[in-house]
Amino acid sequence: MPTPTLLLIRPAARIPADAALCRRAGWQPVPFPLIRIAAEPTALAGLPAQMQQAAAVVWISPSAVETALSACSGSLSHLTQPQIAVGGGTAQALRQAGFANIISPPGGHDSEAVLALPWWHTLGKGSCILIIRGAHGRHLLPDALCQRGFQVACADIYQRLPIEPDWAVFHTAQPAAAWITSAEQVRLLFAAVPASLAQRLQSLLYFAHHPRIAQALSQAGAARIRLLDSAAELESALIAERQNPPQAT
Repeated sequence: MPTPTLLLIRPAARIPADAALCRRAGWQPVPFPLIRIAAEPTALAGLPAQMQQAAAVVWISPSAVETALSACSGSLSHLTQPQIAVGGGTAQALRQAGFANIISPPGGHDSEAVLALPWWHTLGKGSCILIIRGAHGRHLLPDALCQRGFQVACADIYQRLPIEPDWAVFHTAQPAAAWITSAEQVRLLFAAVPASLAQRLQSLLYFAHHPRIAQALSQAGAARIRLLDSAAELESALIAERQNPPQAT
């Protein structure tokens, strides 16, 4: 049985772990990054002081954790206040960085799930919350926390910069499926596709882990979308699909 090929439409730092997962599941990974993470030096310079003043810190993504630690030489993990993780991948990045007091939603991986945490009721009104994120992030979380009476500061410590897709890689790989983890990357992907490859791109099986991503894929014309409850389900989903591999067109 030939090995099916999976496009990894992920930031570069996420690709090695996902590639290993693909191989375990019997798939051939093909890195296909569409964005790169660029640190914001000014925001990073003020981050240690902001963290020390915060009653709790919210981390939006693994990229936020990695960018902060790379700039601060790993010196942030001694802080003892609660570290709120948006998603299991972010929580794992915090654990690997040495943080101990980590809180994350048990059944969700977005701002809505973080806002639903009962833990917020333990904080006094007026407590300072620091949100560490990339530039141009969603306003939902800071706006909602402000409405609850918290003082909210945002540290926009990195930018997501687009990368021109290497369509020669796509053509050579003949992918059967793709793993994509943000609606932003869906828009970048379909906006850049050459007309000669558009139908093939739309025909792939897409694995996505959030309804917003699935909706963006559907709006872009993707015909086959497998919506997972979380990124942790990807390996089992790939194994199941491997038993009946999709056919590239």
